[in-house]
Amino acid sequence: MARSYRVARVVGGAAFCLAAAGAGAPSAQAAEAGAGPAASPEPAAAQMVPPVSGGVGGSAGLYAVGGGLLVVAGGAATWLRRRRADRTG
Repeated sequence: MARSYRVARVVGGAAFCLAAAGAGAPSAQAAEAGAGPAASPEPAAAQMVPPVSGGVGGSAGLYAVGGGLLVVAGGAATWLRRRRADRTG
């Protein structure tokens, strides 16, 4: 059981890192776009990018597919371990 717990932590950690990297990319692009000084002061809400603004980035789909594959692999490994444990026990 301890080994499957470690595997679940690794798979979960990898999925979390991929999600964090995918979520951080649009924020970094928005920060670079508005880096120059504004001619007239704007409210902070006017400078924020809406969540559904169109382009997310070229690699967002790859991050989503990679994260999904990690989740599926973790679930399959857990299923196999339980199935083997049921057969031997």
